[in-house]
Amino acid sequence: MKKLLLLTLSLLFTATIAAAQEYAMTDGSFVTCSGDFTDSGGLAGDYANGEDFTITFCSPFPTDDVQATFTLWNVGSGDILLAYDGDTATGSPIGVFNSAITPTVITASAANTSGCLTFRFISNTTSTGPGWQATMACIDSCQTISNVVTTVPAPDGDGILRVCQGDTVSFSATSTYSVDGTGATHEYRLADGTVVSGTTASETFSGPGIYEIDYVTFDSTGCRDRLLVDVTVLVSTTPDFTGTLAADTSLCFGESTTISGQVVTTQFIADVAPPVTGQTFLPDGSGVAYQTCIDVTGFNPGTTFQSASDLVDIFINMEHSYMGDLDITLTAPNGAQVELLNFPNSGGGIFLGNALDDGTTTPGIGFDYVFTESAGATLDASTPGVGGGTSMPAGNYAPETPFSALVGTTLNGLWCLDIVDNLQIDNGYIFYWGLNFNPAIIPTAGSYQPGEVTELWLTNPDITNTNGSDITVTPTTAGQNCYDFELTDSFGCTYIETVCIDVAPEITSVQPADIIVCQNTGTVTVDLTTKDDEIRNGLVATDYDVTYFNSDADAQADMNPIVTPDAFAVTASTTVWARVFDNVNSCFKTEQVNVTFQEVNYNTVADLELCDDLSADQVETFDLTSQIAGILGSQSSADFNIAFFNSQADADANTGAITTPAAYDNVSNPETIYVRISNAQDQDCYQTGQFNIEVLSAPAIGAVSDVSDCATNPITNQLDLVLADYDAAVLNGLSAAAYTITYYNSEANAQSGASALSSPYASTDQETIYARITDNATGCFDYTSFNITVEVCEVVIPEGFSPNNDGINDTFSIPNLQQYPNFELTVFNRNGSTVYETKASNYEEFAGVPNKGALAGDGLLPVGTYFYVIKYNDAETEDVASWVYINY
Repeated sequence: MKKLLLLTLSLLFTATIAAAQEYAMTDGSFVTCSGDFTDSGGLAGDYANGEDFTITFCSPFPTDDVQATFTLWNVGSGDILLAYDGDTATGSPIGVFNSAITPTVITASAANTSGCLTFRFISNTTSTGPGWQATMACIDSCQTISNVVTTVPAPDGDGILRVCQGDTVSFSATSTYSVDGTGATHEYRLADGTVVSGTTASETFSGPGIYEIDYVTFDSTGCRDRLLVDVTVLVSTTPDFTGTLAADTSLCFGESTTISGQVVTTQFIADVAPPVTGQTFLPDGSGVAYQTCIDVTGFNPGTTFQSASDLVDIFINMEHSYMGDLDITLTAPNGAQVELLNFPNSGGGIFLGNALDDGTTTPGIGFDYVFTESAGATLDASTPGVGGGTSMPAGNYAPETPFSALVGTTLNGLWCLDIVDNLQIDNGYIFYWGLNFNPAIIPTAGSYQPGEVTELWLTNPDITNTNGSDITVTPTTAGQNCYDFELTDSFGCTYIETVCIDVAPEITSVQPADIIVCQNTGTVTVDLTTKDDEIRNGLVATDYDVTYFNSDADAQADMNPIVTPDAFAVTASTTVWARVFDNVNSCFKTEQVNVTFQEVNYNTVADLELCDDLSADQVETFDLTSQIAGILGSQSSADFNIAFFNSQADADANTGAITTPAAYDNVSNPETIYVRISNAQDQDCYQTGQFNIEVLSAPAIGAVSDVSDCATNPITNQLDLVLADYDAAVLNGLSAAAYTITYYNSEANAQSGASALSSPYASTDQETIYARITDNATGCFDYTSFNITVEVCEVVIPEGFSPNNDGINDTFSIPNLQQYPNFELTVFNRNGSTVYETKASNYEEFAGVPNKGALAGDGLLPVGTYFYVIKYNDAETEDVASWVYINY
């Protein structure tokens, strides 16, 4: 926290060093090395008759001597100016000046350890004059010492360091000397009054203000640098967020409101008149006086009170048990007085504040009494109607003497409050008092105002619209919802104003199920109140009222409620609205209630049939739900429920429904299933129907004998089967037109009907073939199996053949030869010429007609013996070379 007196003194130092000031003759003491010393009339006016003022000038540097150089002198006869070599007007003066003796240059002597000069001016009552003007200076015999102070953070371009509240500034310094710095010492005189030795220091600035830091360097002779303020720190002021508020501070859940963001930075004005604080006893007595003074030092030297508006008010926080015996007066530095409360007055036994009228010295509670010319009546004039023993209300009161009585007094100096207790018995306390001068007359050097850089609302998902600095919010949670408005000022400081809105708990009502009228036409009376609890959805009935309206607009406005909701007449489907009212928070919500005329229709569906499985137990698992779409027809599955039963009675009573309708095992064959279709919101609005389920028998399949035969291909040991050859056995007398027969190489495929075999089929040895017969009418099937045995048979070669077309031995037929897939047959005549060739890939039995040699294709060969070679081209079979006889 800043030291106000230190601040105002520092401001004075800054003012006197930075620019020439006018020091008009008055009672006071000034620290300066520059400026004009004049008579009380200043540079433009004459002094007055009957003056007797004493003024002292001192240098801020203890090694200096003050010097006054007079440039003008004109005083009246009998008026004198006395000059003293020191800081008091005591002892013999070093100069006496009058209308005949003119002062020139007056300097404090070497023997004067204070280095100050004091002047006393006395004017008679017969004459005045223009007075004088003298230039003030300080005589310095020390070497030049210059300091450079570096700060973190760094100052702005104007040399002023601007920081935020709570920031810490670090200082480091270097010094240069015109002669010698040996033995020099250094210290920081911080703004809070702390003195830190050395070249580095830091200070934290907690509140707004103008803070001045003096880095002092003393050489070995005691001389110091000439700069009294090395660093000036301005601390950001707390902005004014007045006007940042919500249109509504309480909302019902789901409602929206607008929050306005308004902020301005605030001006800091140095307190030129710091208030007197602390508990001070006002003793009882007859004419006992209490005085307390404020030393005002923050105005420019010589500044005077110009008009009544220069003083805004005088405030006193006090308590006293008998107002009638008090006299309260304010005295200005020039002795002018303003009466705040005169004695005697009409106060009598009226209390000031909450006084304890018990004869003790225990403090009561003070009230603020503010004396201002803007008030309507004085404290004395306001007493009618206030009875004895009661407290005079705190507030604004007019002074007994107008503030204009203070015109002409210097503003700097002692302003004193005198309180006189004129009668015995009662006492009181003063807790604080002070003066509020008009900010317009406070020196600008003691004020500043940060600029505005940005202002915005921080991101929040509840913000649904932004219009400049106004936002619309729709809180999404019950309870307190807060939103932050942020200002960043030109000092780089950020301030946040939080606006909170209380949101009532959400009304968790729901739209109820429709009230179903199970008919299409006619007049019906329904009881809407049966939906109350369903609408409340668990809300406590005593806290939430439900009323019904014919329109949502009426429900919103709470107008024209349905008078008899328990007997509401309807002739067709209609909609009403329920208003759910929160009795605690005065919030409401509306819900739509539908009264629906709706019949239920059962649409007939075909029976369900399943084929019996191989167990032939005539029990299968049926999916009854597959019938639902057909039963509903065009009716929506969202509006109706369907259940399945084993009897009509159960369907009518809606009891004992089949619990697994998607996987139901029939209990008889065939069996009737009963169906109940009902309105989803009213189970009593229903119709019933039925369909049958039946397990169909599989066809009677014949047995197929196992097959054992020579391999069609002895190399792969496979037998080519013509599958149709076995159809007759499978049919076993059934009509081929009524059934479909297929063959498979696995039982699983036979059951599923997948991957039927193509004919001819190359079967392997010991393979099982499955034959399936399917009833074309029902789709039911059965299957059987037979086994395949594949043998490798002997190749039998005949010794002759007779190609005479009699059907007997017409070709050179070699049974089982085709078991060998790579065989080659070559026939030669007795001359060794090839007359016939064939092989497995294009095998044709030799019929006596040559296909090689000169006679190829030229009729039958002659009767005789021919030779042949059979090459099997099989590593495990020996080739054959022999003969064959052809005869016709």
